[in-house]
Amino acid sequence: MFKILGFLLICCSFLLLACSEADTLGDEPPTEIVIEGTPTWRNGIGKLVELKCASCHQVPAASYTPHGTPSTMDLRYFESVGMIRRGDSLEVWINAGILEQKLGGIRKMPLEYATPLTDREITYLKDWAISGSPE
Repeated sequence: MFKILGFLLICCSFLLLACSEADTLGDEPPTEIVIEGTPTWRNGIGKLVELKCASCHQVPAASYTPHGTPSTMDLRYFESVGMIRRGDSLEVWINAGILEQKLGGIRKMPLEYATPLTDREITYLKDWAISGSPE
């Protein structure tokens, strides 16, 4: 009985250590993107979105991308403009409040175990979305 419990404890410990290190980047804080001037895709937003969002929102999807993530949205490229601007787009979701709260069946972004956005980065994304998501 104690061997089984010991084995389970060791397995859980490895799992927790692996997850905690991946989620926290070890002892290093997440990289913060600083944008000088007006936030545009070419002036910081593209880099921010690629670093903090595109790990899950890319085509083809990564192996760790949560089930249900839109399979056509590739946030690494502004050229996927139909998904980034207009209609059912990044701009629309940011303006609707996806960075602050769960919207309908969609969880708040980024997910709780993903690389977090700083308050300043959230402000950049909101300013960009409000201004019409300029390239």
